[in-house]
Amino acid sequence: MRLLIIGAGETGNHIAQELSEEHLDVTLVDENPIHLANSQKELNVACVRGNGTSLTVLERAGIAETDVVIAATDQDETNLICCLLAGLYGVKTKIAVTKTESFVKRNLIAKYLESGISEIINSSIVASKEILDLAAFASAAEVSAFGEKNVMLIGYNMRQESHLVNRPLNELRGGAQKRDFLIASIVRDGESFIPSGRDTLKAGDYIYILVLKEKMESLNEFLQVKVALSRRAVVAGGGHVAARVVAGLLKSHYEVTQIVGEGEPLEIKKQVHGNPHFQMVSGEADSVKLQLELDVPVCALFIAVTQSDPLNLAAALCAKYLKAKKTIALVNREDIARVARVSGIDGVISPRLSTARKVRKALYGGQGELNFTTISETHMEVHEMVAGEGAPILGMPLKNLRLPAGSLVGALLRGGNQAIIADGETVIEAGNQVVMLTLPEGVPRLKELIEGKKTGTDRLPPRSGLD
Repeated sequence: MRLLIIGAGETGNHIAQELSEEHLDVTLVDENPIHLANSQKELNVACVRGNGTSLTVLERAGIAETDVVIAATDQDETNLICCLLAGLYGVKTKIAVTKTESFVKRNLIAKYLESGISEIINSSIVASKEILDLAAFASAAEVSAFGEKNVMLIGYNMRQESHLVNRPLNELRGGAQKRDFLIASIVRDGESFIPSGRDTLKAGDYIYILVLKEKMESLNEFLQVKVALSRRAVVAGGGHVAARVVAGLLKSHYEVTQIVGEGEPLEIKKQVHGNPHFQMVSGEADSVKLQLELDVPVCALFIAVTQSDPLNLAAALCAKYLKAKKTIALVNREDIARVARVSGIDGVISPRLSTARKVRKALYGGQGELNFTTISETHMEVHEMVAGEGAPILGMPLKNLRLPAGSLVGALLRGGNQAIIADGETVIEAGNQVVMLTLPEGVPRLKELIEGKKTGTDRLPPRSGLD
């Protein structure tokens, strides 16, 4: 598969990094020589200098042989034009990344999709949706849904005070855990692995748990997480993300206070006007005095989504210090995001990482997969596929199968939305939706086993060189 990414800024570079790590044939186009030099230094990609709306530049970048164009410059109009131009060369998949909400109105999206653009991904919408999903689960540091939202993948930080620390998993397995949820992956010192019963949970581990959505209460009991009774939330920030988060929380019956700093842009959704459960205040989000005045210590949620990463980090840490039940921060810079994830903040959302995941999900969806996500800061991936008729994996207990190294079948969705957590005795049937964790190199083999068709590999040796 040959991919052309237009825009080597932070968003485009992040997407290129995600895709180049899969050894796909990726070419980056950008007018900024510094952006290209940094990308070529850090990534195994080809680079072409020039404007992505120039047919000459696109042809020099090999657009005639390209399968996928991803336009991720800082200009929404440029991204849409690039995708439209790609259609002239017969490119099959054309994805435009947008930042503002001017181009995501339903009537405009319909027109652009009719013109041949495959998908429009708005980073504000993606980030706000992840925040609202995260806010809905008390124990989660991140959330992804699978099996038509019947199975959830929950990220959870193991704190020193947890009763699970220093206990092997074979002591914890059985009972509710076996039926309702599964510790599917552990991230330790930046490396992820699928644990065995002999592995011990340690303070500082970041664990991923597959859980049936209807059994979240059972998981909270297992983790000894107390669900907040309060329905009060404070949202710091005034932009597009803040507006969508406020509207979403009000729809979920929260009492919402929004903090807007001086000079910060303000966006308000129509449904917020006149809502008796909403109030807006002016001030600095990281002010202890203001947070105490707003009763942050008794709030269920404190969400910092201003345009400043340091302010979001400081405000969320302040709320955590004041014992807010759950704190979430929006962080654009990946170096600050890494600090935030180990600082004690309950949830950290990176718009660039979220957008890159959404792009990859769109790519895998085009190859017949139902869903896809990545395990943060590791090479582990989570895929959802449909078991095909005659597939090698059918009719045999999972314990008897030889899956690729580092792979795990974690959950199934059967007819009638019957979701189950898989174990060694589980037998996959044709038509089951299968949720699995794997390393990238295991994907082709898993597709053969589950979908029943040989895929070969689309992971070609990447080109190199700066044109």
